Amino acid sequence: MSCTEPCSCPRGIDYYGVLSLKKNCDDLEIKAAFRRLAIRYNPIRAKDESLWPIFSLVAEAYDVLSDPLKRAIYDQFGEEGLKNGVPGVEGFIQPYIYHGEPMRTYREFFGTESPYADLFHVLTQPPSVLEFPEGRGLKRKEEPLIKTLYLTLLEVLLGGIKKMKIQRLVLVGDEKSTTVTKEKILTIPIKPGMPTGTRIIFPEEGDQGPTKIPADVIFITEDRPHETFRREGSDLHMTVDIFLREALTGTVVTVNTLDDRTLRIPITSVITPNYRKYVPSEGLPFPENPKEKGDLIITFNIEFPVYLPVSNKAYVKKAFDTSEDIKHTEYVHRLILASKMRRNVDTDVPVRRDPNDEEAKELDFMCDT
Repeated sequence: MSCTEPCSCPRGIDYYGVLSLKKNCDDLEIKAAFRRLAIRYNPIRAKDESLWPIFSLVAEAYDVLSDPLKRAIYDQFGEEGLKNGVPGVEGFIQPYIYHGEPMRTYREFFGTESPYADLFHVLTQPPSVLEFPEGRGLKRKEEPLIKTLYLTLLEVLLGGIKKMKIQRLVLVGDEKSTTVTKEKILTIPIKPGMPTGTRIIFPEEGDQGPTKIPADVIFITEDRPHETFRREGSDLHMTVDIFLREALTGTVVTVNTLDDRTLRIPITSVITPNYRKYVPSEGLPFPENPKEKGDLIITFNIEFPVYLPVSNKAYVKKAFDTSEDIKHTEYVHRLILASKMRRNVDTDVPVRRDPNDEEAKELDFMCDT
């Protein structure tokens, strides 16, 4: 069994890979995968005792991924965080320990320990009311409430606290048999550099009821679109429109950063269609080390003139013909070195040059750049 896509979970068991699932699979896909693999690797049905370790691992993977809270913790912290416990918004979330009885998981899923159990058996011979938790006076936990939490890039850059108001049904009265609607403010911590798609869990903050356990409220972060920047991991990307003249002769790009600073970035290279300008440490914080940041990556959209007079075309052609004479790097370096040596002959005596000496001007330009 192998995962159908690279898993980004931290170190430990890849529960998605165990069930051959993608990380964005839904509950029905998890159930279908467990049913298929539980029947296939059932050691009693296969009469093969060596299948017990695989069967147990399949049962544990289903036990984790079928529970929204366990799955959310696993997605964010991996097996290590799941089994060691993690700090939650309202207290420490206890470590997860699998009970170690795969046939118990099998029985709870199929309603029987028969090695030949399948969904057809369950549909043709449905269990009685007393076999359901509600029929025995037990409470069934509600499905999680998933909400999107939109964050601006500035909030991701700086981190902080976000407050969200929710309305839910709350049991009231001495017998706790009736409900009323009440509002509650949830405080959500935003860590600098928090990745998009992060799950923030508030256990059992859903509607209360006499026959149910409240659902977990889960916020999933999503970046709010920005007019200038777009995010890829911890890097920020932006596109700048420039004219062909600037692409060939250089320019200065002015960037207003997320935290209201102004950067003036000189571009001295010839800007080709695939050219990228990297500005180190001007991106978003790395989640694992907020003191360090990703890069700002600038791409360019070059605007070509729609018309050039014949005389202008002649000047452009002449400029390119001249550049052909010095296109070899070795030749350019030799000219620059000769100019520098000429400058250093006597630093106290100024060197007089003809103001119309185009070669001297070109050498000075190359030395300066």
